[in-house]
Amino acid sequence: MMLHHIGLYVSDMKKSSEFYEKILPIEKKESFMWNDTELGFLIGEGFQLELMPKSGNYATCSHIAFSVISVTEKIKELSQEEIFLTEGPYDLPNGWRTVFYEGPDGEEIEFIQTTNPLVLHPKEN
Repeated sequence: MMLHHIGLYVSDMKKSSEFYEKILPIEKKESFMWNDTELGFLIGEGFQLELMPKSGNYATCSHIAFSVISVTEKIKELSQEEIFLTEGPYDLPNGWRTVFYEGPDGEEIEFIQTTNPLVLHPKEN
């Protein structure tokens, strides 16, 4: 398992995007809408920042996301440890699948699947 991205809630998406592009070696930008909210990804070598607009209770929260082969398997694994999801799983428009948990201090932890495990490991007939 490895770190997928760090999410930051920001007051001005354009201003924050321009700022991080100036201070970090950003190679690619990607954005899409999810539940009427713009999500922006700034992608560098070995890291990604997700920028999200501040709103409501999330004004001071951020999250850590870890890449997994299968969100479904991660949910099963954590439920066996009596750790239960707080939100999701969701299928995003770009093909990703994601689920959220809460850490001991209320921090948000996301597990994200960016590939289809059935394509990576097709079942033999």
